[in-house]
Amino acid sequence: MTKQTLLTIDNVRIKEYDSMNVIVERFEETYNPFEKENISKWQLKGYFPTVFDALKGISRNEWLIDYKAVHDLKSYLYEVRGSNNKLLEAKK
Repeated sequence: MTKQTLLTIDNVRIKEYDSMNVIVERFEETYNPFEKENISKWQLKGYFPTVFDALKGISRNEWLIDYKAVHDLKSYLYEVRGSNNKLLEAKK
């Protein structure tokens, strides 16, 4: 049985896990020690009781922020504003 994707925002998605929980996954690059190479795949980030709690978790854990683009406080604040705007757009 495949789980339904409820919401996708950039490289983060919220999926149903069961009738009582949802999960947050993030598409990111990880190292595969068996193949000795970097691969990109959906990584589980956490379980949440509601979609609202999952959105709060995405914001609190800064999963929408691109840390490669952060060089100083000004660029960090720019990324935070962008993350907040994406979450507000998803709410609509």
